[in-house]
Amino acid sequence: MKTIISILVSLFAFCVISSRAQDYPLITDHPGTFKLINWNVYTNYDCGFTKAETTANYQKIIGVTDLVRKNPVFIDQKGFECETYVVCEECPDKFGYGIPSLIRFGFGDWYMYKGQPVYYNIEPPSWSIIVNTLDRAFGGNYSLGASKPTKPKEGFNYEKWKSVSDKLRECRDMRGQKEELGNGIDRYGSELIVIYNPERPPYYLPVKFRELAEWLIEYWKLYPQKLQSDIMTQNLEAEYALIPESERDGWAYHNTYDERCTFLKITPVPGPQPVVRLNPDYWNKKLPRSAIQILTFNRLTDTNRYTKGIEESLKHNSPGYSLERFLEALDITTLVPAIDK
Repeated sequence: MKTIISILVSLFAFCVISSRAQDYPLITDHPGTFKLINWNVYTNYDCGFTKAETTANYQKIIGVTDLVRKNPVFIDQKGFECETYVVCEECPDKFGYGIPSLIRFGFGDWYMYKGQPVYYNIEPPSWSIIVNTLDRAFGGNYSLGASKPTKPKEGFNYEKWKSVSDKLRECRDMRGQKEELGNGIDRYGSELIVIYNPERPPYYLPVKFRELAEWLIEYWKLYPQKLQSDIMTQNLEAEYALIPESERDGWAYHNTYDERCTFLKITPVPGPQPVVRLNPDYWNKKLPRSAIQILTFNRLTDTNRYTKGIEESLKHNSPGYSLERFLEALDITTLVPAIDK
C-alpha cells in the first residue's frame, strides 16, 4: 500500500510539473527593470545614527547595488524583474561599528499566465548581501541563555551566572573550512563569502580550549536548578580531566569526533570549525559610521549546481531561472571596491 501511494504521489507531482511547464512558460526575452526600495532600513531600530549618516550610507548601498548589476544578467536585463529591498539589521553591539543592513535582490521571472505576461512578485527567489555585520556569518554560540529563574537553588547568584553566559554567547563556531582567496576575500564551507579590508586586524579571534571549557563548567556550576547543575558539572569536569595540560592551552574547535568531549562539545583537536569571537578592533573607527567595512553573502564554489538549476528551470518552466543565471555568472571580486578603507 505504501509503495502504491508513493507511486501515485510521484505521478501526481509529475503531472503538476508537466502541466505547469505547458501552461505557464517562462518568457526569457521579456524586458525587465530594477527597483531599489528602502524598507525602513533606518527607522525600525533606534541606533542613534544621524540623518547625515543614514543619507551618506544609502549612497553607499546604491554603490553596492551598482557593483552587483555589473553581472551579465543585468546587461540588457531580460526575463525577470529585480525588486531589491534594503532592510534593517539589529543595532551594532560592542563587536560592531557602522550602519548594518541587508540588501535582498528579488529575481521575479516573467512567465505567461492565461495569455498575459506576468512575473513572480510574491516572495520571488532572492539573493542577499549583509552589510557591516557578521552576526549571521558564523554558527551558533555556546550560551544556553540566562533567564532569571523564579525558584533558584540556595546561594544562587544571577549576575555572576549571566556574566558567564554572556561570555559564552560571544564564542561562535566557524561555518566550515576557511579558504583565503586573497584581495580581502574569504570563503567558508565552499559557500559563505566574506569581503573585508585585509589591511585591518582580523575580523575574528580564536578561542582557547581551556578558556571556553572552564566557562562551560562555571556556567553549569552556577546554574539555578541544583539537580541539572550537579549532573552537568560532574560530566563536564570528568571530560575536562581527560584532557592533558599540554592540550588545554590549544585552540578550541567544534567537536565532531573526539569521544572525550561529548558533553563539552568542543575539542582541542584541530578541525575545520574553530571556535572564534568577533574582533572589535577590526573596525576602523576613523571612518564615518556610514562607511561600508564588511560584506557577507552566499555563492557556491561548485557553479555546476547553478548550471543544472538553469537547465531544470527551463525544462519545467519553474521560478529560479534568473537567479541561477545570476549566481552562475557572479564574479565575487567585483564587490571588493565596495569596502571603504
